[in-house]
Amino acid sequence: MKRVFRYLPILLVFWGCDSFLDRESYDKMDSDGFYNSTTALNSAVIACYNGIQDALDREFFVTEVRSDNSRNRNQAPTGSTDLEITHLDIYKVETSNALNNAYWEAVYHNIANCNTVLQHLDGADDPQMRIQFEAEARFIRAYHYFNLVRLYGPVFLVSERISPEVAKQAERSSRDEIYAFIEEDLKFAAEELPEKYDDENLGRADQWAAKTLLAKVYLTLSNNGKITKMLEQAKILLEDVKENSGYGLLLDSGLTGSAYANLFSTANEMNKEMIFVCRYLAGGKGLGSPFANYFAPSSSEDAVIYGSGSSYNCPTEDLIDAYKSETGDQRMEVVLSETWTSKLGVLQHVGWVRKYYSQVTVRYDAENDWPILRFADVLLMLGEIENELNGPTDIANGYLNDIRERAGLDAITPANRVEYRAAMARERRLEFAMENQRFFDLVRTNQFIEVMENHLRTEKVRNQSSGSKSDYYGNEKYNTYVPNPKLENWQLLLPIPYNVMISAPNATQNVGY
Repeated sequence: MKRVFRYLPILLVFWGCDSFLDRESYDKMDSDGFYNSTTALNSAVIACYNGIQDALDREFFVTEVRSDNSRNRNQAPTGSTDLEITHLDIYKVETSNALNNAYWEAVYHNIANCNTVLQHLDGADDPQMRIQFEAEARFIRAYHYFNLVRLYGPVFLVSERISPEVAKQAERSSRDEIYAFIEEDLKFAAEELPEKYDDENLGRADQWAAKTLLAKVYLTLSNNGKITKMLEQAKILLEDVKENSGYGLLLDSGLTGSAYANLFSTANEMNKEMIFVCRYLAGGKGLGSPFANYFAPSSSEDAVIYGSGSSYNCPTEDLIDAYKSETGDQRMEVVLSETWTSKLGVLQHVGWVRKYYSQVTVRYDAENDWPILRFADVLLMLGEIENELNGPTDIANGYLNDIRERAGLDAITPANRVEYRAAMARERRLEFAMENQRFFDLVRTNQFIEVMENHLRTEKVRNQSSGSKSDYYGNEKYNTYVPNPKLENWQLLLPIPYNVMISAPNATQNVGY
C-alpha cells in the first residue's frame, strides 16, 4: 500500500480567492489560530505539495500541446475545450483561453499557499522542522516561478500575502528579477532541505531536488551554452547530485519488462531515478491521477480504460516517426500507442499516451505518479554542458549513451559539437516525451521557431479506419488549418489572462496579444 505524507488531512487548498494574487480566506484561518503548531503547519506544507497536482492538471496543455510532441486529436473541434486546445496548438491563443487561465490560476494559488506557510513559520514549535518547512515552501515556490517565467516572461513577483487593494496595483517584474528570486529560493532549499526522508515522507523535496532544479535554471540562463559561468555552476551542482545523492539510472528493478517501462510502473514508484515527482493515490480518496483518462482515446467507452478517455495530448505522427527512426527503441511502447481496439474488435488508428496509464475503477483516479525531476535528466544535462565546454568528449558521449543503451539503442560518437547537440535534442525528446519538457527544451536551445514551423508544414493525421495519412495543419476545411506556418518570437510566450489584466490594470500585456 502506498503510504505517503501527502495523505494527511488537507485544508488550505480548498479555500476560495478574491483575485489571482491574494487569498482572503487565509486571514480567516489566522483568526482561528490554525498555524499554532508544527502539526498544523505541516498540513499547510502538504497543501503546497498537493497544489502541484492542480497545476499539472493543465500544464501539458501549455507545454506538450505547444510543442511537436502532441496536438489535438480532432481536426474539426467544436466543443470549447477542443477549440482552446487547437488555439494553443496553432499559436492563436486568445487572452480569454480558459486552459491558459486555469493553469495561471492554479500556479498562483499554490504560490499563495507557499507564501502563507512562509508567513507563519513561527507557528512551528520544532526549530528543525521550521527550517525544513521554509525550505520546502521556497522550493515549491521556485519551481512554480521557473515555469511561469519560461511560459509568460515577466510575471507578478509575490513573496508574501497581500491585500486585494495591493494586488490591484501590482505590476509585472522583469525576467532578471524573477530569476534572481528563483535562485535565492533554490539556494536556500539546497542548503536547508534534508538529504533524504524516511518512508513515511517519501515525495517531499530533498536537497538533491533543489540542486537539480537550480542546475536546470542555470542551464536555461546559459543562453544556449554561451554563458560559460552558468554552465560551470550547473555542472558543479549536477556532479554533486551524480556522485553523492544516492539517486541513479534505473537499469534493473527486478520487474518484468524493459527498464524504461519499470521507471513508470505503479509497482515501482519512488524508484532510485525519481528525484522529485508529483504523487497520486488511487482508491476514491480524491488524490488519484486524472491523466490515464485524459490521455486515453475519446469515445472508446471502456475498451481502453474505465470511463473512457478524452484524447488530450494526442501524440503527433512526427513523434511516432522519431521513435521509429532507429530500430529497437524500447521507449515508444511505454510512451504511446499508435492504435486502439474497440469493444467490437475494430482497430482504430488513433494514437494515445500510455505513459501514465493504469486501469481505474473510478474515472480520473489512477495511481500513476508524474515525474518532475529524474536522474536521467541529470546525466543528459551533464552531457550537454560537457559538450558546450569541451566538445563531444568521451565523457559527454558516455552520458548520452547511458540513456541510449538503457533504451535499447547502440552507442554513438558525434563528430563535433553540432552533431552532439542534434543527438542530445533527439535523446531528450524521446526520453522525456509527455513529461512537459519538450517545449522548454526547444525554447532554451533556440530551436523553437525552426522546429515548430517545420512541424506545422509537415504533420500528418491518420484516417481512423484505414490508417492512411493526410495533412493535419494543411487542410483548409478544418479549424486546424494553418495557411502560413510562420511563427514570430513573441509567440513563444503565452498571454497574461484577460481576467488578470482586468484585476491589475497597471500591468502590461505580452506583445502580440
